[in-house]
Amino acid sequence: MDALALYEQARAQGTTLAGHYNRNVRVQGDGSPVLVRIRAAASENMDLTLWPEAELLEAVNPYVASAPRLLHAGTGPDFQIHEFVSGPTVEELVPEGGPLPPAVLPAVEGLFGDLLRVPAAALPSLPAHWPRDGDTAGFAELLLGLVREIRQRGGGRSARLYEALGIPGDPCAVLHHRAGNLSRRPFRLLHADIHRKNMILGDAGRIAFLDWELALWGDPVYDLADHLHKMSYTPAERSGVMEGWQRAAPEACRSGWQADLDYYLAYEAVKSAVVDAVRWGRRIAASPEPEVRRSLAGELADKITAARPHWEPGTARPPGLREIEAAAERWAG
Repeated sequence: MDALALYEQARAQGTTLAGHYNRNVRVQGDGSPVLVRIRAAASENMDLTLWPEAELLEAVNPYVASAPRLLHAGTGPDFQIHEFVSGPTVEELVPEGGPLPPAVLPAVEGLFGDLLRVPAAALPSLPAHWPRDGDTAGFAELLLGLVREIRQRGGGRSARLYEALGIPGDPCAVLHHRAGNLSRRPFRLLHADIHRKNMILGDAGRIAFLDWELALWGDPVYDLADHLHKMSYTPAERSGVMEGWQRAAPEACRSGWQADLDYYLAYEAVKSAVVDAVRWGRRIAASPEPEVRRSLAGELADKITAARPHWEPGTARPPGLREIEAAAERWAG
């Protein structure tokens, strides 16, 4: 395999597959297609990251059959080549709100089981600042620190957008006080980005789980919460996933998990409001269609409303749709 030639072929190709932090391009390898994954230089970091994805994929290959195989990793230029998994994403098959194919829930349970069994010794090393095994409060503080940092980006200009949207200067103050009450649990490998666009329904019902660049070593309950937040399951599916996680998780990982699941779901609501204030603000300002702007403003209003119960009492009232549109236009102008 001429990896550099495949990389150049991918660079020259205009069409890409979904991906926020990477351009994903299907190209023809020697006899079969492969996926060339090129880091998107302009992507703003909105997530906690820990390891280079290529190192992580090499480490989990013996333990997680549903992860794509890494075929090549280059550092100059920075790109990867993965096996190409043929098939539609679950998002393409069933957008949010529809019942999922029967294979999805068992596959998710199987992935959680695999992740929880990966030994720490098999994984790349951890940085010195990373919380010690079982320090769930320390892990939560890393997550909160990211949201606080995002809230402060962009200086006064972004601050004015957040203020207009009613998002407080420290959106994590209440969650910070609650973090000390989290139960201690042993850390495990987390995918931390399991959603419909990252699941490929392949041949013979196989589901492959993509995009491992956000994988973490931390509280396993967070992985469940992150997944539930991103999937928009029906109530029955949600119950099924939670039951599957309980079956997959060792007893030590289930200590106090239900109360702490609520904590992490609150965190996800707060993070979504902070991150999407910027993302949706750009989309609102860029859209020439009034109906589209109003629809996007409604989506952002829903995110702010979901986060508001987890902020300090006395936070400014949620803005109306016209106020959201006006704030986005002022910010982008």
